[in-house]
Amino acid sequence: MMQTKYALNLDPKFNPTEGHELAHKQLDFKGGEPHFQIIDESVSTDLGLIITQRYNNVRDLIMVVLANDAAKRMGFKNIELIMPYFPAARQDRVCNEGEPLTIKIFADMINGCAFDKVSIYRPHSEVTPALLDNCVQLELDNDFVSEIILDAVNPYITWNIACPDAGAGKRVAGIVKHLTNSMPHRNFNLIRCEKVRDVKDGSLKEFHVQADDLNGYPTLIVDDINSMGGTFLGLGGVLRFKNCGPLMLFTSHSDCRQGIERVCEFFDRVYTSNSRKDWDTHNFPGVSRFKCFDITVKNMTV
Repeated sequence: MMQTKYALNLDPKFNPTEGHELAHKQLDFKGGEPHFQIIDESVSTDLGLIITQRYNNVRDLIMVVLANDAAKRMGFKNIELIMPYFPAARQDRVCNEGEPLTIKIFADMINGCAFDKVSIYRPHSEVTPALLDNCVQLELDNDFVSEIILDAVNPYITWNIACPDAGAGKRVAGIVKHLTNSMPHRNFNLIRCEKVRDVKDGSLKEFHVQADDLNGYPTLIVDDINSMGGTFLGLGGVLRFKNCGPLMLFTSHSDCRQGIERVCEFFDRVYTSNSRKDWDTHNFPGVSRFKCFDITVKNMTV
């Protein structure tokens, strides 16, 4: 059970487990190198350890490696990692000559730690879990999307669930199946969409929706990551042209504040998780239209 293990929470505001928190210090040497130290004096290394981290920059990844090494030198043998957003998940292929395969580099760093389990939340593609040793994917999307349906102001009977591209097709189809089975009194239409991107500069060229008329039904776009919102703003415009009703967005992860602000101005409701940081809803425009889901142990499958 999780509560029988220690928790080493490298982000002090992110504590998804029920383990006893180990006191520690994170600091930098004068030369700028990061340093780490566990300062908890009463530790039984037989209980095992869960390291938790929210990634926002490369230093966060380095801290995971340092914390793991420090724990092993103290005698911990059973060490797990919970890092919901795994970095470089979108750099899962080499598009142009002269580029690195960044996801493999970061996965190799984590694999070098030899964790007993690495728990991540909704990777961009199957490449990430394929590269990570002992990887477990946290199954949270079904619960979060179900809560969105129940959170709607009006008890809509029929919903459109929009899949933004072919890469998300299998995951979104699975969510629609879950909704259909768990809410038999409602109807859910899977709306498949496509986008055309220039692989050289990353710019988006076109958006297509595989439906002629969305019949005014509430429409929820489901995807993994929101950065600056370009995909969702472009696709949202086409969905509205195709006669959708209230337009909503759910992304498992959100990269930056500016991207959230952009989609909040366009969509009727916006949802994300705290996989990268705690998004303070009080500082966003249209705060009543925004909700951040909390990743906690009670709704984890680990």
